Amino acid sequence: MRYDIRDELSKRDNQVALDIDAPPPVGTDVEFVGNVTGRITLRNVGGEVAAWGHLKAVAWLECGRCLEKHEVPLEFDFAETCAFAQIDEPLSYTQVTDEDDPAPLPILDGNVVDLTELVRQLLVLQIPARSLCRPDCKGLCPHCGVNLNEADCECELDEVDPRLAPLRELLH
Repeated sequence: MRYDIRDELSKRDNQVALDIDAPPPVGTDVEFVGNVTGRITLRNVGGEVAAWGHLKAVAWLECGRCLEKHEVPLEFDFAETCAFAQIDEPLSYTQVTDEDDPAPLPILDGNVVDLTELVRQLLVLQIPARSLCRPDCKGLCPHCGVNLNEADCECELDEVDPRLAPLRELLH
């Protein structure tokens, strides 16, 4: 996601809108289906670049109950501040403006604007910690491991944790 727009962004208050349709950046530890699409607008606000827009992607995640892979659509708006500084310059990552805010992400790579890391970080933040293949997913049997969405298991479920046995006696 590299764009030759450095000259267009070099003057304060200049603004550039970019249509995004590119493969997802590497390093997310998640598989994606298709490209990341959307629109990102960049505006030079004096030493920093305001970035905002809308992105879409489809992640290929494991269900938190049955472990089956399924598609999870990601669609979100964002607004971030980036530094008009070189990516490979270590000092670019130490320009802290406020103790609570991290340094703005640098977006220059030589003479081009590279939005790969910005998009990667935005995608990582949108990936759910736990995903279900469907709301009524039955999961796996804790004893035999069969996927309860596909078959019934033959396990005896009358086992009671001995610590909870006195509570069971109250029901009888």
